[in-house]
Amino acid sequence: MKSTWKQESQKALLALGAPHVVTTQDLEAHGRISTGTRPSTASLTRWLRTLTAAGALQPVSRGVYLNRMAGSSVHPAEAAQYIRRGAIVSLAWVLEQSGALNNFGDTVTCVIPQIPGMAPPKVGERETLAAPFRFYAMPARLIEAGSKQLDDVQDLRYGYPRATPERALLDWIYLGTSVRSRLPLPPLDINLRGMSLPRIKRLAKVMGIEEEWRRWHANWKAHEKSADVRDNASTGLGF
Repeated sequence: MKSTWKQESQKALLALGAPHVVTTQDLEAHGRISTGTRPSTASLTRWLRTLTAAGALQPVSRGVYLNRMAGSSVHPAEAAQYIRRGAIVSLAWVLEQSGALNNFGDTVTCVIPQIPGMAPPKVGERETLAAPFRFYAMPARLIEAGSKQLDDVQDLRYGYPRATPERALLDWIYLGTSVRSRLPLPPLDINLRGMSLPRIKRLAKVMGIEEEWRRWHANWKAHEKSADVRDNASTGLGF
C-alpha cells in the first residue's frame, strides 16, 4: 500500500534528528517529494490543525511551528531566525541560560545584522504564540567578527545560531555603549567565573571594542571587590 504524504511527513517529524522548527512550506515540499503527490492547501491546513490541537506542533508565527515530536528540549529560541532573517540568539537570554545572570526572563533576546546599503532591519519586541522576542541591530561586520574561530562566536552545542556567553556579553557591551542603542550596559552582578577570559579578549579585539570591554571589566572588578567586603563583613557579624 502506497504511503500517503501525511504518513511520510509524520515519520519525518518523529525521526531521530528531526528538525525542531518546521514551516508550512517545508511540510508541503516533503510530502510532495516523498510521495510524488502534492497535498492540497485545504488538506495541509486541516492536518496542521490536527497536529497543533494534539500538541505535536506548536505555532510560533504564521506558517512556523515548533516540532514538539522532536523531544522535550525544543525551545522557542530556535525559531528566532524564522522570525527575523539572520537573527542570532544572544545578550541577556544567553547569559541567563548559562547561569551568568541569576534572573530568568521569558524574552528571547537576539541580534540581527545591519547590512550597509540595505534597509534597516526590524528591531524591538515581537510577540509570538510561543514566546516574546526582542531584536537589536548590529553592524554585520561586528556580527561576523571572530567567525574564523567559530567556537568563540557560536555555541556549537546547539543546532541553531546562538552566541557563546562570552560573545553575548560583548554584544551587550557594544550595544550598551552605542549611541544608536537605548540598551543600558550589562549589570555588574554578572558571574564571569564560568567564562573564558582569553576568549573575551580575542573577541573584544576583533570586534574593535577592547577599550569598552576594559572599562566595563574594571567596573565589574570594583563591584566584585565591594561585594566581597560586604560578604566578609556579614560573615564576621554572623549574618
